[in-house]
Amino acid sequence: MTAPEALRLQLKAMLDKGERSLRAAEDHLAKGDFDFASSKAYYAVFHLMQAALLTRGKTYAKHAGVISGFSEQFIKTGTFPSEFGEAIQRLRKDRELGDYGYQLTVTREEATRDVETGRQLVGEISVYLQSYLRAD
Repeated sequence: MTAPEALRLQLKAMLDKGERSLRAAEDHLAKGDFDFASSKAYYAVFHLMQAALLTRGKTYAKHAGVISGFSEQFIKTGTFPSEFGEAIQRLRKDRELGDYGYQLTVTREEATRDVETGRQLVGEISVYLQSYLRAD
């Protein structure tokens, strides 16, 4: 298998995981499980950020590294709008609250916003990734 073929397979797997995470977020939202809806919306975007970074030969071991690397490689360069940075930080904050909070939880409004943000960012990053998924 050639390096471009291996990259395409990896990107496809990452894209698939992101899309499955988004569907899970939508399912959790519909069931009224707002903490997990926000968490899965974040992970949907997180998987696609990792995939986008892979197209630039970048990998990171921690969430903060992925977010920082994505900002450096894609937001600061203008590939994606600056609003992405704010949206990603909000998704991360709500994911942490949803995953680790006991007294405070994500509200219906926050989860609804997070799932919609997840849809938007996944859609836009997916468009970017499509050029790498086509065969040469």
